[in-house]
Amino acid sequence: FKYDRAGVAAALDAAVTDLEGVHKVRLRLPRRGACIIEAAAIDLRTPAHVTVSLARTPVQSTDEFLRHKTSRREVYARALTEREDSDDVLLWNEHGDITEASSSNVVVRLDGRLVTPALSAGLLPGTFRALLLERGEICEARVRRDDIGRCQAIYLVNSVRGWRTAQCK
Repeated sequence: FKYDRAGVAAALDAAVTDLEGVHKVRLRLPRRGACIIEAAAIDLRTPAHVTVSLARTPVQSTDEFLRHKTSRREVYARALTEREDSDDVLLWNEHGDITEASSSNVVVRLDGRLVTPALSAGLLPGTFRALLLERGEICEARVRRDDIGRCQAIYLVNSVRGWRTAQCK
């Protein structure tokens, strides 16, 4: 759909001009109406180590909404609700492939290599994940649910928090 790109850029500039510290900025652009911009301070003192559990039910690798950052977060919210015993959940698809966590991409050390699931598994192509791939720090490979128990390490990565070590329950 059409939107006023210059107007959105000006609204973003105005929204962040007086912010101090680290913030995440969310831009919502409805088909009708003006853009909505929300800024929230980020507490970078969050733990560098988190616990994760496997989600109870699979996601569908063909779900287009998993590939885009949208306000449709039901899949993630449901998975988190089903596993309240952990800080986060590892999502997996109908083929048994790990996809991502609720707000981070997944990187595992498997057979001595740092690997992240391929986009074809059905996941958000995070910006930090893309940077790590571009730099050659990680590579794409299939990561199966059954592989989690034999991973030498599990990491949750995103552009806000960087690398966080995860322990699977």
